Amino acid sequence: MPPISKMSQDAARGRRNDGDVEMNLNTDQITTEILTGRTGMLCSIEEIDNLCNEKVQKVKLIADKSIEAIEAGRKKQTDQISHLRAELINTIIEAKNKINKICEELKKY
Repeated sequence: MPPISKMSQDAARGRRNDGDVEMNLNTDQITTEILTGRTGMLCSIEEIDNLCNEKVQKVKLIADKSIEAIEAGRKKQTDQISHLRAELINTIIEAKNKINKICEELKKY
């Protein structure tokens, strides 16, 4: 079996020029074609990695902000519950004191 580069050269010689632009694979810089809605763009693997890393960082930032918002909401609700509990305890204590006072007054009769 001939080497790959020899086969590529043979294949290139066998092609006829139909006006299309030929793209050669450069082993030093592998490129990946990304098709967009407007035009085709060539991006290196490094550019794709950078883009993906950027998107991952954005997702992490959104997740962190969501967690912060949930924690803030949870803290607010916990604080409200604690405040209501304190008010309820005070109300119960005051009511108990009033009842005891009334009971003491009734015992006098």
